[in-house]
Amino acid sequence: MNCPNCKWDRIDDIAAYRGVHEIFQRMRLGRCAACGLVFAHPQPNAAELADYYSRYWEGEVAVSTPSTRRYYLAQALSRLDYLRSFAPIGDRIRVLDMGAGLGLFRDAMRRVGIAGDYAAVESDRAQFAALRARLGASSAYPDLAALPADRSFDLIVLAHVLEHVADPHGLVGALMARLALGGTLLVEVPNGDHRYKANFESHLLFFDAASLGSLLRSHGLLLDVSSVGKLAAHLNITQVYPDRGALRPLKEAAKSLIAVLTPDYYDREIARYGMSAIDGDRQWLRALVRRA
Repeated sequence: MNCPNCKWDRIDDIAAYRGVHEIFQRMRLGRCAACGLVFAHPQPNAAELADYYSRYWEGEVAVSTPSTRRYYLAQALSRLDYLRSFAPIGDRIRVLDMGAGLGLFRDAMRRVGIAGDYAAVESDRAQFAALRARLGASSAYPDLAALPADRSFDLIVLAHVLEHVADPHGLVGALMARLALGGTLLVEVPNGDHRYKANFESHLLFFDAASLGSLLRSHGLLLDVSSVGKLAAHLNITQVYPDRGALRPLKEAAKSLIAVLTPDYYDREIARYGMSAIDGDRQWLRALVRRA
């Protein structure tokens, strides 16, 4: 057994992997003695993972209610704030959203007046169909290989995807090759979420700042690795799904009305959940790496 990041073969056993689906129940967690990456092993094979992720969004809380979708839009807006703290973003920036889900990074761009050329890759069949219906065939793709070979990008967003893959170097390398010279890859992953989650599924890699930095540094010019979000010491996360009671539609209508009537709604959501709070031991890691 070797580390998926640095390939070192000295791995310390930590604990059993906590997951419900059968392909995750046979795994354990190990920590690399060299780079510190925590990872699941033995990992599911490629066919098992492809089948699992083709239906990943079924039951995901992110698509369940308007209020949870607004939470994820606020998170996308906070990523734009992070990017703009390093450099201005041009109006015609070419963006690839890898693992786009609902396509909320595009919505965030539109909300702040960025009319860039946006393309999305999403492996979940239902979400891909919805993205293609909304964006068109030339902007939504089921996998990276389906993107025309001659398309390159100024920015690639890889948010909450890298922790799901068995070969992180393979994915990052393929994405860096899609960047124009001087282009930037934005990565966001959970920050060692095995420490505060009751269910690890379906994460295979559990980064800290050092292991994420060492991985990305081997692919380009590392500009930043920051810990953002709520303090990890305050987190205790279980699988939470919205209440489906009779009052749910009324609650959602009330929340929607508040969002419409409150101009600073998304700014307050970003502050409430610490989405732009930086440093310390926090919920997520954000990193920027440039193709030099």
